[in-house]
Amino acid sequence: MNAILPKSRDDWHELRAQHVGGSEIASLFYLWQLANGQLAYLHMFEMPPAGATMLGCVSRHTTGFRLYHQKAEILPPEDLDGNERIRLGRCLEAGIAEAARDKWAPWPLRKVHRYLRHAAVPGMGASRDYEEHAEGLPPVEIKNVDYLVFQDLWQAKGDDIEAPPIDITLQLQHQIACERIHAPHGWIIACVGGSSLKRGRIERHEPTIAKIEQAVAAFWAAIAAGTPPLDVADFDTVADLSLLGAGVRSAPLDLTMDNRLPTLCARLLKTQSIRKRAESAESRVKAEIATKLGAAPETIRAKAAGFNITWVYVNGKNGPHRGAMTIREV
Repeated sequence: MNAILPKSRDDWHELRAQHVGGSEIASLFYLWQLANGQLAYLHMFEMPPAGATMLGCVSRHTTGFRLYHQKAEILPPEDLDGNERIRLGRCLEAGIAEAARDKWAPWPLRKVHRYLRHAAVPGMGASRDYEEHAEGLPPVEIKNVDYLVFQDLWQAKGDDIEAPPIDITLQLQHQIACERIHAPHGWIIACVGGSSLKRGRIERHEPTIAKIEQAVAAFWAAIAAGTPPLDVADFDTVADLSLLGAGVRSAPLDLTMDNRLPTLCARLLKTQSIRKRAESAESRVKAEIATKLGAAPETIRAKAAGFNITWVYVNGKNGPHRGAMTIREV
């Protein structure tokens, strides 16, 4: 059966543990810089071309390496019910949907309670926010987005979203793929900064769906074989895994016969040195820009030739302070 109606929150958590869901799919993809300088998105079980450099995971929330160990029940899953950001998102979702119905009326949106399982790829599933009660039952993904994040990562013209971030695009294509009925498109609704509502129609994209299906199939095959994707290992996950050791060692490890370890140690020290110099240079440049922006107890906005500058003012419980300085090319 493609669609299942979870009987409880625990039932939903169990289904989620057995599938890669829409909110998780971006973690299976990584951004690589190829030897010729071009960028490419590859799922974490694809072999990158020779000379390619991995730049990071597409997901802004978790890595594919961590998700592998969570689904393999080696590390605990993320505590979604204890995550305030996710709890608030669930609470705000209905209000944003109602506002969207009103703004773009008549728009037949309805809340989705069923869990969808892909018809041909075991372990691929989706929980939709809403869907359009129209041909193909197009999924409708709802996001509450910070204003500066929207300006930085989204592309929009007026109230029309032209391109959401890549992780959300993957999520929507994943949801389209999990419904047996062929949806020609999906929708994204964004409440921006709590004061502006935007939406975008995202067309079904078969090459992206095929790549998602390949990634999910390879993910579960790797778990079955017990072969984690070490090429995309991240330090935080490896650090958590290191705590699972069974015993305490009485002496330091002797790794003097490991020929690669000295190269890695030297590379780390060099990278740290480069980072420290870059951070120092960044601080000096930001200080010079800040001097030109002047002093004012407010968020400072300025225009330079080809650039927009925003320097956030925050009046927190411990008094006012400056937040992020954001510079965008125009």
